[in-house]
Amino acid sequence: MDKEIITDLAKQKYWKWWKLNSIDGRQYWELDTSKFMGEGKSISAEFYKAFLIDKSVNPNSGDRVYRLSKAADLADFTPIVNPGNAALKGIEYYKGLQMDDGHWPGDYGGPMFLLPSLIFTSYITDSQFSEPEKTLMKAYMFNHQNEDGGWGLHIEGESTMFGTVLQYVALRLLGELSSSSKIIDAKNWILNNGGAAHIPSWGKFFLSILGVYEWNGCNSLFPERWLLPKFLATHPSRYWCHSRMVYLPMSYCYGNKVTGTITNLIREIRKEIYSDDYEKINWSQQRNAVSETDRYYNSSIWLKLLLGALNNYEHLNINSLRKKSLEFILGYVNAEDEQTKYVDIGPVNQIINSVVVWHAYGKNSAQFQNHRERWKDYLWVAEDGMKMNGYNGSQLWDTAFASHAILENSEFALKFKDCLSNAYKYIDYTQVKEEVKNGRKYFRHQSVGGWPFSTLDHGWPISDCTAEAVSAVLKL
Repeated sequence: MDKEIITDLAKQKYWKWWKLNSIDGRQYWELDTSKFMGEGKSISAEFYKAFLIDKSVNPNSGDRVYRLSKAADLADFTPIVNPGNAALKGIEYYKGLQMDDGHWPGDYGGPMFLLPSLIFTSYITDSQFSEPEKTLMKAYMFNHQNEDGGWGLHIEGESTMFGTVLQYVALRLLGELSSSSKIIDAKNWILNNGGAAHIPSWGKFFLSILGVYEWNGCNSLFPERWLLPKFLATHPSRYWCHSRMVYLPMSYCYGNKVTGTITNLIREIRKEIYSDDYEKINWSQQRNAVSETDRYYNSSIWLKLLLGALNNYEHLNINSLRKKSLEFILGYVNAEDEQTKYVDIGPVNQIINSVVVWHAYGKNSAQFQNHRERWKDYLWVAEDGMKMNGYNGSQLWDTAFASHAILENSEFALKFKDCLSNAYKYIDYTQVKEEVKNGRKYFRHQSVGGWPFSTLDHGWPISDCTAEAVSAVLKL
């Protein structure tokens, strides 16, 4: 699709078709499909154009789709000289963006590797998105393509192999043709920088589960690590929680060599993104291959020795230990899903947990369908298209800070009493009031009394979120 910027007034017709729903902080976008379907066959092209931006002017969105849905996009921004009046006007405007449940929603996108990973998962599990969703996902990725044809780690980043290969493959899965000019630009960038075999480890992982890279080209993720004695400094219980909850399902996929169906499209992509013929690549030699565009530090000798030992272990791993470790990992994945009502700690482990339960229980299982339902909690619509947020939102965090700001002036606090009352209700509701089940078994710290970053369903208490919430509650 060609990039043609149209006027804001023309765009707003299509922006208004979207509505943000929120229940106790859970937020998800819904399209009025009757309008989309009633516009005729040409609507996809016009719909696409309504979500194009000029990245060279500003790659960041201003949440104008959400603001328009709250009748706030056409607000009067005439400058006010008096600081007090300016602050008052600002709070009046901000009040209009508050949801009925008391929180303030907002765009939490930016990383460019999240949406492609979700698209991979939807393809692997045959759980396709709607045509309007696909259209806006394409718009988002093309909006943030760099002039050299590649994509960065985030929307303002210089092109990397990680960002470029993931966007390229995701766009092909969404139906973009290999003959498209922007796809050709991306392909040339990939091949000119060594080919997709030089994608970093997370990229190798995601390509492997999709079937456009071989598991033998990945360093061992050593599922047996979860059975090591807990007193060891290297035991996963000592990892930062986000690292732990990402490498948990990764270990399951690696241990089971989970791979989606090899379709004709997958075979085509295999031919497109490598410098050599796919069948002739020596995959074991690609394990540590990383493009210079993605290399921040050289691997230490100790890491190389450790990975070498673990890779050799794969030739003689003990079946009973591998089976036991994978059973523990699956139980842990199930616990994380249940503890967070399938939101999970963040988008990456939510995506990979989806693959795990699809592999373990099937597409029609309650576990996978619960995951599928939560995908929309991470998707956000803005004027640059549909993206995947870095969390299921920042609801608690933003509500606490908004409360602090309004409470800075006692006159404002009295004037916006209803607004603050709703904010208090949301903060109060979101405090964690029950401990998770099997918390000790699955390395969870105390939860009761803490606050998460986003919603009660997410439920992982965080120290700075708790501090800001306590402070806001006391002031309120």
